[in-house]
Amino acid sequence: MSDLFDLSRKDQSWISVLPIAVVVAIFLLEIGTPSIRVTPSLLTILLAISAVYLSPRAVAWWAMILFVPVVLTLLLVPNNGVYETPVFVALRSAAYLALAWVAAGLSRYRRDSEKKFEGLLGLFDSLKTPIVVSDIDGNIKFTNKACCELLGCLAEAINGTSFFSVFSQPDQRGQSIERYLKCFDADPGRSLLMNVSIQNGPGEMPRSANCFTMRWDQQKLLVTQLG
Repeated sequence: MSDLFDLSRKDQSWISVLPIAVVVAIFLLEIGTPSIRVTPSLLTILLAISAVYLSPRAVAWWAMILFVPVVLTLLLVPNNGVYETPVFVALRSAAYLALAWVAAGLSRYRRDSEKKFEGLLGLFDSLKTPIVVSDIDGNIKFTNKACCELLGCLAEAINGTSFFSVFSQPDQRGQSIERYLKCFDADPGRSLLMNVSIQNGPGEMPRSANCFTMRWDQQKLLVTQLG
């Protein structure tokens, strides 16, 4: 429906096994840099990044799996020729576990946000009024079924394209962009009218649109209801 959370919806199962390749790369890097221990720091960074892409359960599993090489390298691999003290190993291990807990929490928050946004888009999709959701750069993020029927094409053909290439005349592109940006300057929840021209085959269909802004995931979006 929307491309804001493409990684979570598209079939990208390879992401769940990507850490294996990264761990192997880190292991080879460890061998190539015998004077400096890199595994604990790099695996901790990898775990933090996993919160952006993996599910909370996957983050938790990888946190447990990666904990073993983190502790073993702290105990067995010297850093600049010096082995760490037990106190330092315990502190580094505790810091890793604390970060793992935070990463799982962030992953859970991201998943919940995605579900809420999907529910909102599902509500838009059920409306009989044509709806378009776009960002401040004019990138179309979502079009509901009514809008697709109006334009006579599938959502996949519209989402990701420019709002101005679909809803403005080529010779009035500058004015359309100016009106579009003014909608983003309005107070949240305030509705504004904006004239659009739907490019539909050889003809053009001028329409008035009711627009209001909404914020989602620190991003300001414009919801356009075509009259």
